Amino acid sequence: MMWFSVLKDAWQNRHAMGDSNKTRELAAFLPAALEIQEAPPHPIAKWLARSLIVLLVIAIIWACVGEINIVASAEGKIIPSNRVKQIQPLEKSVVKKILIHEGEHVEKGQALIELDSTLTGADKKRLTYERHSAAMQLALKQALLKRLSLPPQSPVEQSTLVLPASTNETDSLLYQQLLTQQWQEYESQRSSLNNTLRKTRYEQAASQEIIKKLEQTLPIIKKRAQKLQKLHEKNYVSETEYLELEQQRIEQRQDLAAERQRLNQLKEAESEVKHQLQTLTAQTTSQTLQDMAEVQRQIASLDEELTKATDLNNKQILYSPVAGQVQELAINTVGGVVTEAQQLMLIVPSEEQLEVEVFLENKDIGFVHEGMPAELKIHTFPFTKYGVIDGEVTTVSDDATVDEQRGLIYGMHLLMKKNTIWVDNKEVRLMPGMAVTAEVKTGTRRIIEFFLAPLLKHGNESLRER
Repeated sequence: MMWFSVLKDAWQNRHAMGDSNKTRELAAFLPAALEIQEAPPHPIAKWLARSLIVLLVIAIIWACVGEINIVASAEGKIIPSNRVKQIQPLEKSVVKKILIHEGEHVEKGQALIELDSTLTGADKKRLTYERHSAAMQLALKQALLKRLSLPPQSPVEQSTLVLPASTNETDSLLYQQLLTQQWQEYESQRSSLNNTLRKTRYEQAASQEIIKKLEQTLPIIKKRAQKLQKLHEKNYVSETEYLELEQQRIEQRQDLAAERQRLNQLKEAESEVKHQLQTLTAQTTSQTLQDMAEVQRQIASLDEELTKATDLNNKQILYSPVAGQVQELAINTVGGVVTEAQQLMLIVPSEEQLEVEVFLENKDIGFVHEGMPAELKIHTFPFTKYGVIDGEVTTVSDDATVDEQRGLIYGMHLLMKKNTIWVDNKEVRLMPGMAVTAEVKTGTRRIIEFFLAPLLKHGNESLRER
């Protein structure tokens, strides 16, 4: 341990060794060059160096221990939660009345612009009349079908025709006459067939009487002919007399066969007429049902067209879908022409919770998710003077869009905690369209990482190269 004691003694007597005991006053009497060489250094330099070293050590310790927030920044604008509503006409029309002005506050359902409804009103009226006519046609067919189901010879009752309640007296009388006419046409055909049936039955009865008479007289003539033949063979009567009676017998026999054939034909004719009567009723019923089905299809089609026409006619008056403020009024001339889907104005909803729509860069998307808090800086009101608005991430887009300058970006919506900001002791309402920067805190990071990260990245990438 001798070396330690020697070092200790040397350190204690360090001021007495060499020329270090010379004072600044003695050095002042030396030549200039020697004065600079022999003069001891000023102590402030030592303390400055020591202070810098201490500060550097403190800074390194603070950089290793201290943490700061990591923020994902995105720019966008304020939007209403219900979005701005566009007011557009459904089709080309002419402006009849302008009921509002630029900047006016309107209530939900308030009329904004009235368009000319001449054409749409005419279409609605035409379709209404066609639908009413089809309904009367259907009532007529229903009454006729009901009448066909009644027993024959029943009187036609006007009460079977039930027309729509809106039918006027003229149309009611007209359709009563049409029902009577169509029924009379059916009855005329039916009556004609019934007359034919009765005539056939009369002819059958007459034919049956003729057959009965021939069946009764033919045996008598046959017997007379046989006896006369025997007398002729004995030459008691002339041949002429015998032949006349034989001719009469043959004629009656043929007449009987012909009459029987005619009776069969009359029976077939009766069956045919009966079939025609049944077919007439069935065909009339079937045709009536087909007409009813066709009319019902027409009514269904007309109902759809009438619904569209009514809706279109009603939409000739444009109403506000929400309560809000009128902006960007594009039409100011009564009688001006507007085209289909033309934007006539915007309604900015009022008393709605405002949202912020921003676009997040691709490098930050992996660290931001729904529910994270955020700070919103309004460009109109510098945050250093007026502060920030608290917000919360509500939705983050699942897919990116391509921006020509920023590359891939993701849409993000944030809900604002309040819709106002204090400016010069006055609460000012924030408006949709104001530019905003949203800063979402995604985590914390040690300060030294900011300095080491580029070095580590550069070293990692360079060490892999050949």
